[in-house]
Amino acid sequence: MNITTLIPAYKTKYIVDLLNSLRLQTVAAQQIIISDDSPHGEFREVLYSEPYRPLLAGLNIEFVEGPRNGPYENLKQLVRMGAGRSEIVHVLLDDDVIYPEFYERHLVAHASGDFSCAVSRRWSANETGQPTRGQPVPQAIASHASRLVSLTDELIFLTAVAPCNNWFGEFSNATFRDDCCELLLTPSLGDVSYAGLWDLGAFVAASMRRPLCHIQDHLGFFRIGPGQNSSNLNSPMMKGAHLGYVALALGGCRTGRLDEALVRKCSATVLQALDARYAAEPDMVPFRTVLSALVAGQAGAETQFIETWQAFLALHGF
Repeated sequence: MNITTLIPAYKTKYIVDLLNSLRLQTVAAQQIIISDDSPHGEFREVLYSEPYRPLLAGLNIEFVEGPRNGPYENLKQLVRMGAGRSEIVHVLLDDDVIYPEFYERHLVAHASGDFSCAVSRRWSANETGQPTRGQPVPQAIASHASRLVSLTDELIFLTAVAPCNNWFGEFSNATFRDDCCELLLTPSLGDVSYAGLWDLGAFVAASMRRPLCHIQDHLGFFRIGPGQNSSNLNSPMMKGAHLGYVALALGGCRTGRLDEALVRKCSATVLQALDARYAAEPDMVPFRTVLSALVAGQAGAETQFIETWQAFLALHGF
């Protein structure tokens, strides 16, 4: 099996860590496609500057200009470009780090069964890369005797979507089989968009095709710092991440994976978070109202949420 790495590039601050992540792999990627979405091509300028040339040696890099129309559009361009190039595809965000055995362990996972994608555990780390905490993996899975655990879509809905707990992580610590990559192009389940939770939504959608393989090894880290989207709680991105759980739950209900009681449970959890974090935010008032209706099981609440959600997505270009 071969791996194609897709890098939606924007930040220049972590290029050294990014290149070292790739060149120190015990099993190298067959090809690396970088799409530069920085405003004025800063990423290309830094990447190919003289101090970084030694780090590029041996890496098969294809460099393209990004669409500069938001991070998700950049990701979609890469997915289309990478289609059919290798059996395994990895989206590596430009501020995350993968450890030297990342590709080796993921290839072992994919070779061990017919999986739609494989997700390895990761650390959260500070700006310097010092690990600070791990993912909130359910105890039954964390204590499993096997290092490779096959997960069904039913289990993922019950442990991640219903309780609003993305214990998987994001694209950087996951690899997809090529035939599942088109799921990244259309973030929708049961005709409900889960934009805002693109990563978890893609894992869920992939698991509905074939099981997902969870790799128990910590094979990288997610950097937490002032430059991350998660650092700005009031951003549309973070608000969308909260509301995306309800969208995923409704999609799961429409496709027969979650019952209405679990949709209400998910809605109640999100409503509690909105009350605590966004009580003073005018754009969240309609969602707090409709989520209350969803929790109460009121007729028409699902339709009202979807209409309000679609307007939010359109307003913010998701």
